[in-house]
Amino acid sequence: MDDTATAPAAPVEAAALRGIRPAARFAAAMVLLGAAWAAASVAAVANGPVRIPPSHVVSVLAARAGVDVGTFAERERLVIERLRLPRVVLATLAGASLAAAGATMQALFRNPLADPGLLGVSSGAATGAVAAIAAGLGAASIWLVSGAAFTGALGAVGLVYLLGAPGGRPHPGSLLLAGVAVSAFLGSITAVVIALVPPDEALRGILFWLAGGFSGASWAYARVVAWPIAAGLLVLGLAGRQLNLLCISDEVAASSGVHLGRTRALLLGAATLVTAASVSVSGTIGFVGLVVPHVLRLVLGPDYRYLLPASTVAGAAVLVGADTVARTVVRPAELQVGMVTALIGAPVFAVILLRQRSRLAIQL
Repeated sequence: MDDTATAPAAPVEAAALRGIRPAARFAAAMVLLGAAWAAASVAAVANGPVRIPPSHVVSVLAARAGVDVGTFAERERLVIERLRLPRVVLATLAGASLAAAGATMQALFRNPLADPGLLGVSSGAATGAVAAIAAGLGAASIWLVSGAAFTGALGAVGLVYLLGAPGGRPHPGSLLLAGVAVSAFLGSITAVVIALVPPDEALRGILFWLAGGFSGASWAYARVVAWPIAAGLLVLGLAGRQLNLLCISDEVAASSGVHLGRTRALLLGAATLVTAASVSVSGTIGFVGLVVPHVLRLVLGPDYRYLLPASTVAGAAVLVGADTVARTVVRPAELQVGMVTALIGAPVFAVILLRQRSRLAIQL
């Protein structure tokens, strides 16, 4: 694969040609995306087996901040604070992580079809979680399953890096091939474990975990994953200029003062960290990291100073909304979030591919 052939148009130069318009477009997009996330969050907290008026939701949230803006029932406060708000927080963290990691992967690999699972993160997490559930560790503590998923995700990426970065110098092509090989190997291990598990609650737990969801959300989960996710997103959010340069070519990035090996390793590590942390508590959720950055690139352009923070907010809004749909569309039953993102994301991405296929054919 010729790296320079796959590079998108130089984002910095394109932004300069359009003057102030990209910044204004970015500001407007952030306002709209922030409002969408806020609306999706209120809707998520308000809807469920016990329906709560949105005004009461706002009153409860304001009361947590020490502001009295209205009345609410004690039962409503308990439902919001103990059940629904932790779920919204986890969906926000996971959506932001997956979208930011997807945008980063697309830049580092100069491929608009890259996603957070490209380096085996999802496969490693699935193998770890499935092995833990099959061994009965889920019955002992759900933390053991999450820990196994997190360890499996990091272990898979470590193996990919060992295979695809000889001498500690990661190269997109080598990492991509290593990621495909490791993902295929871990996928086969997961399939073998599933085939050997007897058809009981363990198998049901495995299938639910693989479909992704937030039914086990709690404040304890949110507190544990918030720190690694916040650290990883901070690193990625400060790397817009480096990602822009890496999108053009390694030669341009190196001549502009970017240390290729160190920068690529740092950004891959940050993207892996946020993905592993989110997947460890949500299971595997597809299409968020693939579709969200791709859609926003059509609106905001390829400048990662704008694209990455916008993708972060949009990913949070999308996953909060998807979780609300999963909880309410077939009440009293509940779908897994991964099913909803696949059912919605796959057709959306197919439409984008059909509209952009000539340009993508050149890039790929």
